[in-house]
Amino acid sequence: MSLIPDSLTASLTPFVPRDYRYLFESEVLEPADLVTIGSALAWMHAGQHEELAGWYRSLGDVLFERFGLGALPQRRAIQELTSGPELLRALGVVVEPDWDDALGRSWWMRSRMLGLPEVGSGAIAGDPYQLTFDRSRMPEELQPLAAGVAEELAAHARSANALARKLDRAIVALWGCPVERLDQRVTVAELVAGGLDLQTFEP
Repeated sequence: MSLIPDSLTASLTPFVPRDYRYLFESEVLEPADLVTIGSALAWMHAGQHEELAGWYRSLGDVLFERFGLGALPQRRAIQELTSGPELLRALGVVVEPDWDDALGRSWWMRSRMLGLPEVGSGAIAGDPYQLTFDRSRMPEELQPLAAGVAEELAAHARSANALARKLDRAIVALWGCPVERLDQRVTVAELVAGGLDLQTFEP
């Protein structure tokens, strides 16, 4: 089992497949959201985004408690660890997972699926799937092909984000969440009513 280098932490896309920096009270959260919260925290610790990390840590703690998952070791890791690589290890991430390491392989496949973050995710801005932003640098006869490729890449990214959400359910279950609890839901409004101090940040 390989250790997690600092470079891997720095290369994480923290706001996919979901961004928690600006939540509406009508939005619904579930146990699978803890996966993105945890991986985003690792990125934040590596980049010293401490104000944002404080919000993600608080939200994660409330969700662990709400869904009856407070005894999972990942809750303590998210609450206490301030090293990005150490947190990733505690969440089950390895660089080269063994074939029989279901948790490590789930994270490995997740990182590859999210290699093209969807445009609206908050991780990137603009239209990154255009092969060139300067149309004059693309031969005119190739422009229709390039436009079609860009559209299909964007569709691929959206599909990967949706699939990653399903994979996150498997990761939480492999942490120890009972399968029957994976469908639990809570609105942000309910969390606020229960005492959560809702914070917002400009994406």
